[in-house]
Amino acid sequence: MKWGYYLYRIGALGLLLTAGVFWNEPLAADLKNGSAQWPAVLILFGFAATVGAILLSLRPSWVERNNQTWMYVTHGLSLLAILWLLLWCFVWLALISARGDSAEMFIKHMADLHLFGVGFAMAAYGAGWISPRLGERSMRFAMGVGWAVSYMAWLNLYLQPGLAWLWAPAVGGLLLILGAYFVVRQDQGAG
Repeated sequence: MKWGYYLYRIGALGLLLTAGVFWNEPLAADLKNGSAQWPAVLILFGFAATVGAILLSLRPSWVERNNQTWMYVTHGLSLLAILWLLLWCFVWLALISARGDSAEMFIKHMADLHLFGVGFAMAAYGAGWISPRLGERSMRFAMGVGWAVSYMAWLNLYLQPGLAWLWAPAVGGLLLILGAYFVVRQDQGAG
């Protein structure tokens, strides 16, 4: 297996480890006491872990043989990741608005960051569609998913530094992007 796939797999494992946040304080205590809503938390953090498990199932032959099913799976995940990231933007807005008088300026600065974060996820999604081969297309869609999860984790670490398990998807998403990039480069060199 080429080394780009190893980076990709380590990154996907990092996304899967997002599930550790459910046992991380203060979220674990909030869930036990019932102050946090399980469905909302499950959607917000569970999506990243589920995506990690799905992306971890990649077989190198699927990329090399331009598997159409894998391209559809990564396409769907990339599109859902953009919508999921937009959902996070609203959650962050609610978290920041609780800061009182200082919230307005903070919200303005966060809006610029959201343009950057969501914009890159959308750019990776668009880059997937302009790729000529299905294997390359699926890797570019996976890059979009990796970016969305990594951006979510970095921003949550900034806003809620107590959620230490978010280091795994923060770094894992970037490793997934790097691994997918090298897979595409190695595949182009072979083709």
